[in-house]
Amino acid sequence: MTEQRHESHWRLFWALPLPPQAYDAVAAIQREMARRLPVDVIRWIPPINVHLTLVFLGSWPQRNVPALVESAERAIQGMPPFRLQLSGIGAFPNPRRPRVVWLGVQGDLDALHRLQNAVARAMIDVGWRPESKPFTPHMTIGRVRKGLTNSTLAHIGTVLQRLKVEPFGAHEVDQVFLFKSDLRPSGAVYTPVIRLRLE
Repeated sequence: MTEQRHESHWRLFWALPLPPQAYDAVAAIQREMARRLPVDVIRWIPPINVHLTLVFLGSWPQRNVPALVESAERAIQGMPPFRLQLSGIGAFPNPRRPRVVWLGVQGDLDALHRLQNAVARAMIDVGWRPESKPFTPHMTIGRVRKGLTNSTLAHIGTVLQRLKVEPFGAHEVDQVFLFKSDLRPSGAVYTPVIRLRLE
């Protein structure tokens, strides 16, 4: 009998991490929202884990990771760094039925869309099947817990709409990261696999 070998798969995504200088500001926004809401209605994401997803790959054979990286590296070659900042707060799918709480981004959005498109096309070239929903730049900072009443959801939406988030965290985007995501009972753990430089 031949021994069966189980191929290792990684849960992967390409993303831009939150700049460290914005950690304290994001934590302050989360605290302010939590202060205005009932206890424990939103599961807040630690600022160190906050990121802007460019392409979510899902489960991928570990042995194919070098091909992913090589394809992305070719796709972004010659792309210069650009500037972004965070601004505004909202929810998906909408404030009336919030499920995901996010911070918006502004700045050189044309450059951001070019980068995302280049990485997405590179992943298609190595066998990734793109999602049907369009790319909407945002950074998720919290997830609304399931099973809440309609009135509680409406209250979360009202708080979101009243909370003013002025632009902050201006930074230069000069790196793109491939992250590995490990889902654990305490929450997801994101580990950088590779970083590619824009230059």
